[in-house]
Amino acid sequence: MVSIVYGPVPSWRLGRSLGVDVTLPPKACTFNCVYCQLGKTVRRLSSPKEFNSTIRVEELIRQLEHKMESIGLASIDFITFSGTGEPTLNPDLGNMISAVKRFVPSKPVAVLTNSSLLYLDEVRSVLSNADLVSFKLDAADQWTFEEINRPVENVPNIGEIIDSIMKFKVGYQGVLALQIMLVDSFRPNFRVNFSEEALSYLIESVAEIQPDQIQLNTPTRPVMEKHIKPVNSTTLSIVEERIRKASPNSDIIRVDKEKIVLKSISREKRPLEELREEILALLRRRPCRAVDISISLGVEQREIEAILKSMVNEGVISEARGERGIYYIFSG
Repeated sequence: MVSIVYGPVPSWRLGRSLGVDVTLPPKACTFNCVYCQLGKTVRRLSSPKEFNSTIRVEELIRQLEHKMESIGLASIDFITFSGTGEPTLNPDLGNMISAVKRFVPSKPVAVLTNSSLLYLDEVRSVLSNADLVSFKLDAADQWTFEEINRPVENVPNIGEIIDSIMKFKVGYQGVLALQIMLVDSFRPNFRVNFSEEALSYLIESVAEIQPDQIQLNTPTRPVMEKHIKPVNSTTLSIVEERIRKASPNSDIIRVDKEKIVLKSISREKRPLEELREEILALLRRRPCRAVDISISLGVEQREIEAILKSMVNEGVISEARGERGIYYIFSG
């Protein structure tokens, strides 16, 4: 069975984040975003009723216990539900969040969601138990939303999704974050979300929501659609300034201005096969650089680079250039 628990990974948003993947490969999602680092959506679903979960809560806790024995409690900042798809598709997500919070009560639990299923009462109830929920909001008009996020059939329109975020905010005691991915394109007719029209809609919605935190992002890893590219730092600054005026009390985190410098945490030496499995567990969820994997696994970068080279030669993984250097991608 593919591991449910992976990492911890160095996260520009959450520090050292221990991942929990409740969908598992192949990718299951309600969106097929042009910038997704995991490639196209294989299982295109629109409801938790369509999702067939093979994950047992007992197995999740068993893996979490094994991981905590290996890395130690001090080595993580968050336990984050995210991975190879939309976590709210799993109808057992609520039981999993509760079980994790009971097992590791001293660490906050985060959920990264694309917001598409928040219109469901049961999904809002489940997410209310998380300490931090990060809602995707790349666009606030339907045209741009469909252009960038490419929702599957029967997903609510963007107006309904925004209304659902507002409804969730009422009574929520944790940190409500918005994750905004600004994308540019080599195609002149592609509707980017930082044009004056699209950005005006987005800023208006941010002003309405008034989130606790805004995670301002642009693609830095290799993406699915080759015409997609990151915006420049000037554009990020312009958008940040407009967001700051619209939501002055929100904490704004920018991907190009990381606040946290993570150092590798030394761990016991493991067999080569175990290291390879841990590397694959990371790469199934996101493309990574050698330095990212070194920090995550607590292994010297030179050793990681030698293992990666071997795995590339075997065809298990591949290389691709991103904004910050060479990234390694799972070939499965």
